[in-house]
Amino acid sequence: MEIDCSNLCNIAWMTHYVLLLSTFKEQLQQHVRVHAMEAVMACWELEQSLQSLTGVAPSEGTGATMSDDEDNHADSDSNFFDGNLDATDAMGFGMPTESERSLMERVRQELKHELKQGYKEKIVDIREEILRKRRAGKLPGDTTSVLKSWWQSHSKWPYPTEEDKARLVQETGLQLKQINNWFINQRKRNWHSNASSSSTTKTKRKSAGEKTLS
Repeated sequence: MEIDCSNLCNIAWMTHYVLLLSTFKEQLQQHVRVHAMEAVMACWELEQSLQSLTGVAPSEGTGATMSDDEDNHADSDSNFFDGNLDATDAMGFGMPTESERSLMERVRQELKHELKQGYKEKIVDIREEILRKRRAGKLPGDTTSVLKSWWQSHSKWPYPTEEDKARLVQETGLQLKQINNWFINQRKRNWHSNASSSSTTKTKRKSAGEKTLS
């Protein structure tokens, strides 16, 4: 019986191709199993963290245990590439169950509440600190009356000398920094007041001129 060389070549090539596919299948399965185990471990650690945070134990049927997962992967090795098997079923993963979604929503609400309370306390603390500094920075009425009296008597040049400041320190009992700040703020207030009154006067004069022309 004669053997066709071309048929032998085709058989050898197909055999080599099948062996190559088998090797690729094994490598791919090993790669997927390793990453699947890493994902399962990460999910398990996250589950433990959530349980310690919320005090709620995972419900039954929310996910496969480690031993169940290993058994599922061992059983799915033979039919991993079966076209009739859904990929998510083969890996043991799928959409979260109702209990899992409920747990995640509860954790989200609790974290949101904790963050809100934390920020609320910080905002209250900041507000109280601002009010405290404002109260601390506000000068007593009797001391400001002394400073205002000096201001009115020196309105043409309201810039106290170092001797004037030293005398005001003795009269008011304030610190030199407080007196300097008061005069700076008073000059700003006076400047704004003069600018506003000047603008009002110009407007009145303009209106009076228009009435005269008409």
